[in-house]
Amino acid sequence: MLTDSPASLTELAVLKTFGSSPLPLIIEAKPAQADVSREELLAWLKEHRSQLDRLLHKHGALLFRNFKCLQGADDFEAVIKATSHTMLDYAGGTTPRSAISGKIVSSTDAPSHLTIGLHQEMSYLEPSPNFPDPTPDKVAFFCEIEPAAGGQTPLCDMRIVLQKLPQDLIDRFESKGLRLTRQLPETKAAGYEVTWPTVFGTADRSEAEAFAAKRGWRIEWTDDGGVRVFQQPSPSTRCHRVTGEKIWFNQAHLLHTAFAPWTGDFLGPSPEEKAEADRLRPAMSTRFFYQSTHADGSELLVSDLEIIRKTIADTMTMFDWKAGDLLICDNKLVAHGRQPYTPPRKILAALAADDRQADH
Repeated sequence: MLTDSPASLTELAVLKTFGSSPLPLIIEAKPAQADVSREELLAWLKEHRSQLDRLLHKHGALLFRNFKCLQGADDFEAVIKATSHTMLDYAGGTTPRSAISGKIVSSTDAPSHLTIGLHQEMSYLEPSPNFPDPTPDKVAFFCEIEPAAGGQTPLCDMRIVLQKLPQDLIDRFESKGLRLTRQLPETKAAGYEVTWPTVFGTADRSEAEAFAAKRGWRIEWTDDGGVRVFQQPSPSTRCHRVTGEKIWFNQAHLLHTAFAPWTGDFLGPSPEEKAEADRLRPAMSTRFFYQSTHADGSELLVSDLEIIRKTIADTMTMFDWKAGDLLICDNKLVAHGRQPYTPPRKILAALAADDRQADH
């Protein structure tokens, strides 16, 4: 148990890393403090929030481990509220998720055999007068049921990726910008498409049109009940609001028809599933897709996207989940993904924004 005064970070926990990688920083409860109550832990987090934010900005991600009071969605939400200014919803997102409790959602509903490429959450959303910074500052995950095998959440420091990318590639992306076009179905056919009622947070077309107009998106309703969404241009790099560091910040390497979502074995790896995927692929690829281009509509070089994907793969790190683990990532600095896994696995997710006024 803690004393009446909040303990220092090192009194309650051991700070360490996995081997030589600084990502993530592990904040592991000392054996004598593992049974600390939720109320005491939350008070401790609030007391040391500024220090924790500094560690987050340095390392990019913090992994809280061996705090036995962290059991489920309610505990997860309480920690995110204690360490952040505002919790966010997932309106406008590109990944299939399910609501769990409040603003806590499933990390993804994509089938267990699929690999989810590394990305910064909502980095495809463009700044606008209504939303100067529409992207979350933090993305967090909680392991309620650890995977039977696999299922890691790989992490990648996008400051380092920017340093490794060829300068001529960076120049092309920065000078030409990016634009995302989405084709969204009304309902799911393969089980994990992202539907337009999910993206817009409503099944009412007029409300969806208002949602799009507020963000400056042009939309066209398609004959199959879906909608084509034309977003405004977005930058490919940005500077971190607090640290000032320059970051590679986009999802062009994932949101492109050369790679996703129908280019792989999306139904499964068996011969029968592959054959069925081949049969469905032409129809599926017209009802649900993402396509990134340069802001002027010119095509991206697939060779550039392959370089980005390889650079991220060469830079990423991974750890194995344990039940009760809580991971907080700086969403600007660090990209995350998901490895295939053997069920069961239950990872919860949350998005949050910091107090942006406090930094000015």
